[in-house]
Amino acid sequence: MSDFLNNKMVVGGLAACAVGVLGIGLFYTLRQKSRKYMPVGVVSCIYVHPIKSCRGLEVSEAECAALGIRTDGVTDRSFLIVSESGTFITQRQHPSIALIYPSVSEDKKALVINAPGMPTIRVSLVNKLGSIVDVRVWKLDLKGEDCGDEVGQWLDQYLGTTGYRLLRHQDKLGGKLIQNDPKWGIKAKRNEKAVYQDCAQINILGMASLTDLNSRLEKPVDMRNFRPNIVVEGTSAFTEDEWKYVRIGKGVQLRTTHMCARCRQTTVNQDTGKFMENGDPLTTLKEFRMPSSEDPDKHRYGPSPLFGTNLAVELPGRIKLGDVVYASMD
Repeated sequence: MSDFLNNKMVVGGLAACAVGVLGIGLFYTLRQKSRKYMPVGVVSCIYVHPIKSCRGLEVSEAECAALGIRTDGVTDRSFLIVSESGTFITQRQHPSIALIYPSVSEDKKALVINAPGMPTIRVSLVNKLGSIVDVRVWKLDLKGEDCGDEVGQWLDQYLGTTGYRLLRHQDKLGGKLIQNDPKWGIKAKRNEKAVYQDCAQINILGMASLTDLNSRLEKPVDMRNFRPNIVVEGTSAFTEDEWKYVRIGKGVQLRTTHMCARCRQTTVNQDTGKFMENGDPLTTLKEFRMPSSEDPDKHRYGPSPLFGTNLAVELPGRIKLGDVVYASMD
């Protein structure tokens, strides 16, 4: 009798799990159907930036995964340069890292790193590299695996100072809980995580928005100045401001969390690795892209202009160039 009851409990448990999974799927299906999606454009560029603040990879397709956009086993901003004090490094402090160019080896087993005047160096994507260390990205704590002395010395030579290390995120490290962010955590849902991105997992920008900005500049800038993951073509300028939810292709579901506040990093010339003297495009953006007085998040953006949108991944899946982009304004 006890075996019979145990078997009934097991079967009942499996049935409950199945119902739960089906319920979650049905919930998302019904919720998506309640939204009024309309086609707004197509995916024209996809960028994955393996090392935070270094040059990105332009790819023809990628996976929108739970922790961010991913290609060939490498997640966006899953490597991080830190100083001897443990502070993370970006183009804000060292504009020359814009010229550090990571790529993925043909066998997908290594990150291949190049920079002007430097020898090529490889960092394994599959082997254990070093000790696990604590790091803070803005106000959130997380961990990273030290990639070793060889790449550390490579960074020292390139940046001209000692003590730099390269950290790698591993899935087992878990990432950072976005809900814990004191500024933007209110926009996150339970258990949503990211790696070394500033906060959101995905950044989207409309090509027409860049065209509009460049029409106001003395010297046009490149899309690379803004480091988006997904570029959408076919929209009017700044219509991405109004998107509440985004669906790409057949499966990927994204939720807008907040607009992207822009900083000094946008003023780095991506071909020279030096700050532009006139302070553009940031100076011009401040003239017409500041948050409105009615924006409930105005106090969170502070003195920064807005350009592009940040999104969370609700339903993962693959995207490719030419995929139709749908948006819901509700």
